[in-house]
Amino acid sequence: MSTIKKEFVPTMVEMMTWTTEIFNQGIRRPGYPADCWAEKWVKAQFETFGLHNIILDPVSVKKWENDDAKLRIWLVNNPNDVTDIPCFPIPYTRSVDGLEAELCMISDKSPLPRKINVMELNLFKLPAKLLKSLPGIDRYFDPKNEFDNLTQIIPFDFTMRTFLDTTSENNAIGFIGILSGYPWETDKYYVPYDAVERNISGVYVSRNNGKKISKLLEKGTVKANMSYNAKISEVISYNITGTLQGMSDEWIIIGTHHDGPWKSAVEDASGMALVLAQAKYWSQIPKEQRPFNLMFLMNCAHMAGAKGAINFIHTNKELLKKVIVGIHLEHVARDVKSENGNLIPLDDPTIRWWFVSRILPLEEIVEDAIIKENLERSILLPPDGFPPERDSPPTDGSFYHPEGIPFISFLTAPPYLFDTADTLDKIHEESYEPLTRTVIRIINSLKNHTAEELKSLVLTKKERQKIRKKVK
Repeated sequence: MSTIKKEFVPTMVEMMTWTTEIFNQGIRRPGYPADCWAEKWVKAQFETFGLHNIILDPVSVKKWENDDAKLRIWLVNNPNDVTDIPCFPIPYTRSVDGLEAELCMISDKSPLPRKINVMELNLFKLPAKLLKSLPGIDRYFDPKNEFDNLTQIIPFDFTMRTFLDTTSENNAIGFIGILSGYPWETDKYYVPYDAVERNISGVYVSRNNGKKISKLLEKGTVKANMSYNAKISEVISYNITGTLQGMSDEWIIIGTHHDGPWKSAVEDASGMALVLAQAKYWSQIPKEQRPFNLMFLMNCAHMAGAKGAINFIHTNKELLKKVIVGIHLEHVARDVKSENGNLIPLDDPTIRWWFVSRILPLEEIVEDAIIKENLERSILLPPDGFPPERDSPPTDGSFYHPEGIPFISFLTAPPYLFDTADTLDKIHEESYEPLTRTVIRIINSLKNHTAEELKSLVLTKKERQKIRKKVK
């Protein structure tokens, strides 16, 4: 049985207060002042809760800065009629000062050398009905039977990065990504965030401004002049950990990341609030009622190639041998709709993804906790194969899986995740308390399990499929 001391669970108001304070500091990219503030602030919160062994572990990361972006276009046969196009530089691309070249539109053809390649980008639309029909996905909580009619807009165009890299390899001298398939008007798209320095210059433009470019290309040969300043520097950011002792010498790690692409309420001030809620709750529970040692982790540099998460795994090999499960918490997101180029928050949450190691008792514990807390629109996903061809989840908790460590990684993927539209009104604040109680239930329900046991129960895809078919 999972016993929850409800009086110790932080309230929705308290968690929104934390989220708002983080959000109000400003852009929280690795190395930016707001992220440096967040590191000190998290440490202070851990100290207030009475956590032990609070450590700021330094990690060298690539800080990317940009400003003064300009894009001007004109017909070659009418050079005096110049149109200024607002734009945003593509992260980790190189500075450019007055690059002038002909534009060419590309789609499924190869990039053209010595030209500025233009491509329309579309966010991926994923029907929930399709998602729940994929192999290995057979646990979900959909009491309102919404999944057959819901389509989730994922904040990625899965062809864009390939084209961006290909344009560089094929000597294209520039790239313009038109955010044409986005359900709102924006050019502030912070992708890719892998911290890979690309030997090309490029910008994003909004849907309507992209139409201006397309219409001009229909009239004849178009030239553009592109400029922006970009700087990549090595800076030190910090992973932050604090601990509480329990009644076992084994561990549960509860983590997220403290940086974000913008002021970023959902990504990931909301995840920070979830981890802080766990830290505060368990700090009020007597040691003899904590089933395991607990570590609370705030990784750095998710938006710079997940360098903090990678560093944590590599520097804690001995600790990880004693980890029952790593629990990673991100994105308490509200669903949205688009009206007249704007995003309108809705009452319902974005579809909730729960990546879980292929361990049947762990799946059952997670599913049971979700149902008890009525976390509708929840779906359990396998630790690999989604998106297709991935060998681990697209989350900051994905690095546990290749190491053979049982894990649970909660997140959502709203379309605005990497955009300035990720504001406080996008937080599904009603989810804060039930999500917190869900994690508490999971931890308590693991009481009679060990790290060795859970690792011994990991199934292959085929083994799990065979067992689940028998159950059905």
